[in-house]
Amino acid sequence: MKKKIILGLSMLLMLCSLSLVGCGKKSSKDKVVIWSNMEVESDLIVKYGKMWSKKTGHEIQIVHETPDLQQFVQATNSSSGPDAVVGISNDQLADYVTAGRVAEVPNDLYKDEEYADAAVQACYVNGKRYAAPLAVETVTLFYNTDKIKEAPKTWDELLKVGEKQGGIQFDATSIYYDLGFVRAYDSYIFPYADGKYDIKKLGLGNEGAVKAYQFIEALATKYKFISSNVTSDIAKSNFQNGKTAFYIGGPWDIDGLKKAGTHFAVAKMPTLNNKKFVTPVGTQVSFVSSKSKKQKLAWDFILYLMDHGALDMYQVGSRIPAKLEFQQNEKIKADPISAVFIEQIADGEPMPTVSELGQVWTPYQNNMKALLNKKIDATQAAANIEKQITEGIGLMKSGK
Repeated sequence: MKKKIILGLSMLLMLCSLSLVGCGKKSSKDKVVIWSNMEVESDLIVKYGKMWSKKTGHEIQIVHETPDLQQFVQATNSSSGPDAVVGISNDQLADYVTAGRVAEVPNDLYKDEEYADAAVQACYVNGKRYAAPLAVETVTLFYNTDKIKEAPKTWDELLKVGEKQGGIQFDATSIYYDLGFVRAYDSYIFPYADGKYDIKKLGLGNEGAVKAYQFIEALATKYKFISSNVTSDIAKSNFQNGKTAFYIGGPWDIDGLKKAGTHFAVAKMPTLNNKKFVTPVGTQVSFVSSKSKKQKLAWDFILYLMDHGALDMYQVGSRIPAKLEFQQNEKIKADPISAVFIEQIADGEPMPTVSELGQVWTPYQNNMKALLNKKIDATQAAANIEKQITEGIGLMKSGK
């Protein structure tokens, strides 16, 4: 009997601890349930949940959860399921929208022009706004300051100095890292206009794409900088150990390089073909479940977090705020690394927020590996990539 009483009390305490308003103050049907996908910032999200709850008088429960689509769909079928998700990567948004589980953002929640262009673009699916941007990130040029005294402004300059100092490495088989080459030659993955992508106009097989692939191929065959076996981890390791002069990486690489004692700095990506080098901008976004009966409250918490938590998230996880005003904060501007990433983000764009993007990765990688291994040329790589992606999208649409 004693064991049962203790167990019952333990369960009661555990249930009370999950909510951010004292047990018994509100009924469970008044509680807003938020799934947080931000691991490093999880305690901070809880903190802001408490602050919002105190301000509004509404009960809120923050659950650290890394959901997949099926899990989210099942959970939202329940009355106790999540009302919103905070901090999910924008490249996952389209799948949730396609499943019919995302509510449109209220028109007056935030103004697009107050946020980074790439972050705003990441929140639109098929011309409608389905998410709110929290933070942004991208990749840029890292250089070894023992080898390089001044960052190159153009790729021609980089190649010239790179031949003497150890070259550049990155995962050249990934469209994520290759996007800038494709865009520099006036090509694209899917064209974007008026808040939507035209998935019928794939741009990875056209003349511009061929020129981009030829440039990448030369990095392997002419300059011997890269190969099909160079992954992001290998590229980072070689840069960290001083084997290479340049590396294309993101803010997630900084702590490791500092701990390793690597002398480095970052710079905007050099121009290519007289054009800015476009890098992919990842945006942590938040959205509200279309099944939620507390959508207004869920959006209110998301807006509260956007307006009050962005700078704290930068302090805790080095995430650059999506809001332009916060990017001009003195602490952020004073950090030379963050300042460069903000400049590069302004030149970037999101990977297409469409479910069809899932059909791009593998055909692109396989054919770029074949290209770098001299099994096919750039023209054949372009033809293969376009054909295989188109076939993959067709199969996806047919449900096979």
